[in-house]
Amino acid sequence: MAGNAVTATILLPAYNEEDALPSVLADLAGVVHDDWEILVVDDGSTDRTAEIAAAHSCRLVRHGTNLGKGAAMQTGFAYARGERVVVMDADATYPASAIPRILALLEDNNLVRCVRERGKDDMPAVNRIGNKVFDRLLSAAHGLEGVDQLSGLYGIRRDVYLRLNIESQGFDVEAELWVKAHANKLKATSFPIAYQPRLGDKKLRPVRDGFRILSRMIILLIIYNPLGVFVVPGVLILCLSLGGAIALSGGTVETPYFGLAVNSFIVAALGTLAGLQLVIFGIAAALFGVEVGYRPPGWLVALSSRRVRLSFAAGGALVAAGAGVEAAVLIGGWLLRGAGAFDQTRTVVLSCTAFVFGLEVFAAALFLSIFAGRLQQRRNLERLNVIDLAEVDPGEPAELGATPAGR
Repeated sequence: MAGNAVTATILLPAYNEEDALPSVLADLAGVVHDDWEILVVDDGSTDRTAEIAAAHSCRLVRHGTNLGKGAAMQTGFAYARGERVVVMDADATYPASAIPRILALLEDNNLVRCVRERGKDDMPAVNRIGNKVFDRLLSAAHGLEGVDQLSGLYGIRRDVYLRLNIESQGFDVEAELWVKAHANKLKATSFPIAYQPRLGDKKLRPVRDGFRILSRMIILLIIYNPLGVFVVPGVLILCLSLGGAIALSGGTVETPYFGLAVNSFIVAALGTLAGLQLVIFGIAAALFGVEVGYRPPGWLVALSSRRVRLSFAAGGALVAAGAGVEAAVLIGGWLLRGAGAFDQTRTVVLSCTAFVFGLEVFAAALFLSIFAGRLQQRRNLERLNVIDLAEVDPGEPAELGATPAGR
C-alpha cells in the first residue's frame, strides 16, 4: 500500500504480548479497510511479540529496550501514516469491532474515547477501584467529565497528538492526554464498549504505575491551575499573616487561653513572605506552562501588562528602599549607643520583613518582564483564533532508539 494512500493507523503498543497479539491481529484483519494500516510498536519485548507482528500484514517498529507505553505511543505517532490514529492495547481486552466507529467519529472530533461499561468483572478488582479513584480525581482536580478516563482504546487525530506535546513515558499517558485535551478545549466524544478477558500477563503494576499516574496528575494540576494551587492560597496566607503582624505590632495580645507576644509577631511577619513566595511560585508555574505551549491564563496576561509590571516594580523598589533605610537607622543607632539592651525588636523585624518583601516584588516584576512579550503575543494570536500549540517535530524519534522493521 502506498504511504500517501493511508488514511488511518491502528497503533498497538506491545510489550511481551505473544499470547494476545495473534488474536488481536486476527480480529483487526476482519475490520481493517484497504486505506488503513496496522502499526505495532514492540517496546523491547523479550518474547515472540516482534516475530508474530512481522509475520502478519502490519508494520513493525521496535525499541531496543522497554521504555514504557507512553514512549511506545510517541514512536507510533512519529511513524504513523494515517491522519486518524486509533490507540489500542495489544492484550485482547478491547473489541476491534469498535474501531470503524472510532474512525468515523474522528471526522468531526479531535478525540474519541471508548468507555468500558460491560465486562468489567474481567478486570482485576484493584484496577477497577483504581480507575474509579482516578476518574474522581481527574474530575475534581481538572474538571474532566465522564468516566473511564484511563481507557486503553481511543482515537485521536495525529496532528492533535503531536501538538499536545505529550511527555509521559508510562501508563500515565492517558491521564496527560485527556487533561491537556480538556485544557485546550478540544472537541471529544465517547461511546460504550464491552471489556474482554485479558490474554497473557498484565503489565500494569498497581502501586508503581498508580503512583506515576497520580504524580502526573499533580504536575498537570500545578501547571494548569497554578492560580488555585498557589496564587490564591498564597494571597490568603499573606493577608492573614499581615493582619496578625499588624495586630501584634503594638504589643502582646492576650486571649482567654494564651498570650501572643513577640515570637508570634515574628512568625506572622515571616508568614507574609511565605505567602508571597507561593504567589511567585504560582506565577512561575504558569509561565512554564506557557513556554511549553499551554494557553496563557487571563490573570497571567493581566499581570504581564506593562502598567502592572511597572507599578509592582516601582512599588517594590520603594518599599524595599524605605524599609532598608529604616532598618539601617534603627540598627545603626543601637550600635552607636553602645549595643546595649534592644527594645525595638518589633520595629526592626517589621522593617526587615518589608525590605525583603519589597525586593521579592521588584524581582518578580523583572522576572515577569522577561516573558511579557511572549505572553502578549500568544494572547493576541488567541484572540485572532490562530493560536497553535507547541510545535512538535514529527520526524523519526531517533532519541528513543526505535528502528523500523517488518512490512
